[in-house]
Amino acid sequence: MTEVRSRSIASLLVVAGLLGIVAPVGAQQPRTRSLKYNPDRKEWIEVPPPPPGTAEGDLYHIRVLVKNGENRSALAAIKRFIKSYGAANVHYPEALLEKAQALIGRRDYHQAYVQLEEFLNQFAGIALTDEALRLEFVIAETYLSGVKRKLWGLRWLSGEDLAYQILDDISVNYPDSEHAEYAVKAKADHLFRKGEYGLAELEYARLLRDYPHTRYHRHALGKSAAAALAGFAGVEYDDAALIEAEERYRDYQARYGAVADREGVQEILENITARRAEKEFSIGAYYERTGHLSSAVFYYQSVRVNWPDTIAAAKAAARLELLEAPGPAASVGGARRTG
Repeated sequence: MTEVRSRSIASLLVVAGLLGIVAPVGAQQPRTRSLKYNPDRKEWIEVPPPPPGTAEGDLYHIRVLVKNGENRSALAAIKRFIKSYGAANVHYPEALLEKAQALIGRRDYHQAYVQLEEFLNQFAGIALTDEALRLEFVIAETYLSGVKRKLWGLRWLSGEDLAYQILDDISVNYPDSEHAEYAVKAKADHLFRKGEYGLAELEYARLLRDYPHTRYHRHALGKSAAAALAGFAGVEYDDAALIEAEERYRDYQARYGAVADREGVQEILENITARRAEKEFSIGAYYERTGHLSSAVFYYQSVRVNWPDTIAAAKAAARLELLEAPGPAASVGGARRTG
């Protein structure tokens, strides 16, 4: 019963960020029943399982154990399978994947990862590679959910770094796998949730660049814009992030007009405009405070021309009216006008 509960926990952690694209562990188990179409009867009939005492039959028994969450028994059965049939048996790679699945069910994620890496080193390129990558993705998502990593049975450590390593390995070493773009997105989303907006922005940009036809294009473009905007530290700092955010939100709006309207992108753009205007106004105010009045006039005029409908433009117009007022040596805003 404990192992069934463990397996359920592992399954629930798999796809929190993937909108159901990658199914939970239990949902993609190898079928323990086989069906064959009978053209005479015009129906599918169940094929009896292979007999025990054969490699096929013993593997079938292992799959039933894993499917039912009897992972300890499954690991013992796998050990017997390998001892009986050896690594040369055609079903040996399948037995290794079942072993990784059983280890995941027992929440021994690190050992499952070691098992999968050994599998990929030996058998990468065969049809089962995709299943191995899926299981590695399960482990990465589990660690990103906050599950700790046990090392040498002594210490519990954050699994975040290992999760990033797994996702990077999948995307770099298996770029043609359907899991590659999922891996980039999963890493980007986790960085975004953590508030690592600069790193998240880079991963979203990578997703858009390397997978231009990805089903996650809208998600990645919108999140990259949000990450750029979140990276703007305030009017005292460089406004490059604001400019990046504005460009991406305008691209988003042009591509996904109706969705952008529902998400309030136009209001976001207006807010960005106001912040850019306020940023430029603050530069003018700085020059005014330090007595560089010609530079202050330049920036105030820029605010009024480039962002005429903002509060900053109204403030800039008021400052210009004072700075450009006739009369020698007029004192303005704490600075003495020198002509």
